[in-house]
Amino acid sequence: MASGLTVWADQLEVGESSVLDLNTDGEPVPRPDILVVGGGVLGVATALACQRAGLGTVSLIEARSLGSGATAGAAGLLVPEAHQGSDPTAFVELARASLELWRGLERELPRGVGYKDMDWIGLAPQPEGFLANPPKTVEWLSEEDVVELVPGLGRRTTGAMVRHQGRVNPLRAVSRMAAQLPHVATGVVAAGCQAKGGSIVTVFTSKGAIAPGAVIFATGLPPDLTGLGLSIPANLVKGHLAATEPVALTVAGSVAPLATQIEGGRLLVGGTLDTSDTSSGVNAAVVEGVKRDLYTAFPRLAGVRLSHQWCCWRPHHPDDQPVIDRVPGLDNAWFTSGHYRTGILMAPATARLLSEWALAGRKPERASPWGLDGRWGS
Repeated sequence: MASGLTVWADQLEVGESSVLDLNTDGEPVPRPDILVVGGGVLGVATALACQRAGLGTVSLIEARSLGSGATAGAAGLLVPEAHQGSDPTAFVELARASLELWRGLERELPRGVGYKDMDWIGLAPQPEGFLANPPKTVEWLSEEDVVELVPGLGRRTTGAMVRHQGRVNPLRAVSRMAAQLPHVATGVVAAGCQAKGGSIVTVFTSKGAIAPGAVIFATGLPPDLTGLGLSIPANLVKGHLAATEPVALTVAGSVAPLATQIEGGRLLVGGTLDTSDTSSGVNAAVVEGVKRDLYTAFPRLAGVRLSHQWCCWRPHHPDDQPVIDRVPGLDNAWFTSGHYRTGILMAPATARLLSEWALAGRKPERASPWGLDGRWGS
């Protein structure tokens, strides 16, 4: 869930906004071949992947409007190389594959997904893991290089650059993918399910019972439905983001950990991890800290106004890694959860794994690192 004023909604065209809108008059398909529960980026990407894989009638249901959860508040950065050395090798490989899939969606969908090519600059000091095993495509930057690429920076430092990473407006990407789906019903709450013989036979919703051939849950946190019986450690981690008014300064793409240049000459800043913040909305003190950090990093921007400020709650597992697995004990139900800070990045690759699994009935080898076995005592 996102709270506050996000810059992403203001960038949408009227038609894009209408695709996302809550529609309580919509009716779900009563007997779909594939039912996807969850209308964030992971759910929409999964429904699209299942449809493109030829899995029959694919129906998606979402309790609120599309993209209204953590998706709406995400930064939209697609930077797999930033995870080199800090996340497992399998994670980085899946993230790289997902970036390629985002590029494919941009080429293949009628209006693309709003993908933007972007260079990534990580300012020193780099994490030890990154230094020990850097991406093959890294370019090491001298202090003079950084001055040229990041004008106005208030300190001299070295850095690392990886070209041709990417970003999306998360809501635009969800809208354009959802526009390709013929069966989307928002305002539909999934409350429980019934299983017989090792298969889900009924999903009970606020709009009546659905009898799906298979179900994929993409609900952020692990699905919490009566009759499902999942018990997996997970929590929500709050974070804040903000966007500036247009600034007279051009930086080269995304400059970690400071700012990313987005449309209209604005800077996207923040991306905090507020683990002790239990308040329900935007925390003014945290936003003031984000603004103060911006002014310190770029002295010439002192006094620049933040035009948008928001927070969101990211679904998280204790090991910081997502789950992509079959629901234990059920042969026609899968779920993905806990994508934390990388749900946008990982959505197409996660969707591809789930659609391949549903199509073949066999677990793709690439999904093995994200299963429940051996995690949290399972």
